[in-house]
Amino acid sequence: MSVVEAPVKERFRYEIDLVDALEPTFAASVFKRHDPDVETFREVPAARGVPDLSAVRFDRDRVAQRLEAGVRCLSTDVEVRAVIALRTKTMTITELAARIGMTKDYVRRAVVPLLLDLGWLDGGGERLRLRPEARPVGRRVVTVEAKLRDWLRAFNQARHQQLSADAAYIALDSAHSRVALERLDGIAQRGIGVIVVDAATNRHRVAVRPQRILRSVDTAVGRMLVAERSLELHLRGERAGQVAPVFGWYPPEHREQSAS
Repeated sequence: MSVVEAPVKERFRYEIDLVDALEPTFAASVFKRHDPDVETFREVPAARGVPDLSAVRFDRDRVAQRLEAGVRCLSTDVEVRAVIALRTKTMTITELAARIGMTKDYVRRAVVPLLLDLGWLDGGGERLRLRPEARPVGRRVVTVEAKLRDWLRAFNQARHQQLSADAAYIALDSAHSRVALERLDGIAQRGIGVIVVDAATNRHRVAVRPQRILRSVDTAVGRMLVAERSLELHLRGERAGQVAPVFGWYPPEHREQSAS
């Protein structure tokens, strides 16, 4: 009697293949469908780590106003923290330094000249004020960490990315997603969503959406940082960042490797 073997479920061979399958369409599942203001990017460094995919809903009117006024993109968390602090009120250099945890001398020598050069400040002097056109442009940020099999590693990396997103997801090969799918409630309760991608069809589905566990104030710096870095790529006509270096910044793990 002949034995008929069960067909082997098709699976992705490489992680990049999963990302390639997910990139063109996932934004339609985590934003309003066909939202023309949403752009998708790869490898944009966040506050902690580098998500495989980031999708940003831009405020197009603010982007246009900034371009017309010559307000250029921010690239580091120090700049972003300074801008967020100055959005609340006009400050002296001493007040700003205390707010962002930097020395007064460093703010005077490094932060203020850079923000002036990038077009964010309304003149110099002791009191610092943002220009009216100098406003954040990212209305919503979603990140995705993709893994073929290791859902727990993806989950831990996505937990870091929560600090830079309105919603953070992991994406898994459907052929290796059983264990994660059995834990959907626990994953979502910790603020992470799950997407499964089918290698045979290149189609995906959102298995669970994340519950919100962080306040907007806790993620403000990270979200703005990803939006600013993504906008810089967008204005250059690019869709992917470079991990080493990108925007004059190295991820901590790359610095450690370079020093060894």
